[in-house]
Amino acid sequence: MSAVLNGPVYADVPKPAFQPGPAGTHITIRGLTKYFAGWPLYENFDLDIPKHKIVSVFGPNGCGKSTLINMIAGLVPIDSGEILFDGKSLKDTKIGYVFQNYREAMFPWMRTIDNIAYPLKLEGKSKAEVDRRMEELVASFDVKFDLKRFPYELSGGQQQTASIMRALAPNPEVLFLDEPFSALDFEMTLFIREKLQEVFMQTGTTMLLVSH
Repeated sequence: MSAVLNGPVYADVPKPAFQPGPAGTHITIRGLTKYFAGWPLYENFDLDIPKHKIVSVFGPNGCGKSTLINMIAGLVPIDSGEILFDGKSLKDTKIGYVFQNYREAMFPWMRTIDNIAYPLKLEGKSKAEVDRRMEELVASFDVKFDLKRFPYELSGGQQQTASIMRALAPNPEVLFLDEPFSALDFEMTLFIREKLQEVFMQTGTTMLLVSH
């Protein structure tokens, strides 16, 4: 007589209820878990990021700073957990992203002004709306270089300025900045910081900045 051996039966563990952050929270992260090669980088990680603030993520190279904001921004998949933006999902939230490597972030076949306007065209904005927003950004960043040039014809600081302008073009609710000053000299770093502070004071955009 043969017997069929069944494996152990586990009870279903109910998913814990999502706990909202305190008043004034913009980004709520609950139970964030991410494994690399079987090792946990983040495990059941909770974080509340306030609205209308500049929040910096500091740490040594390789500790997972960029991975964190990439997961929040939806660029890197998470293994488990939940992330909400003012109670909404990512797909219902308008974000901007400034990449660390600005040389690879811009489309080289597009003129700089077309790179900056690209998110607006994706949204279906009219030419008049695009032109008006471009004028606002040029005035805000006091742009002196020729935006009709291609990105590879610009200096590093000019390319990063254009990258930030593109990220801000659609008036995002949240702006992610992945070490935006790492490839800039001291004077350009001060300039970009000042411009970001001015934009923040004008718009109150929630900013999440990675640095080391």
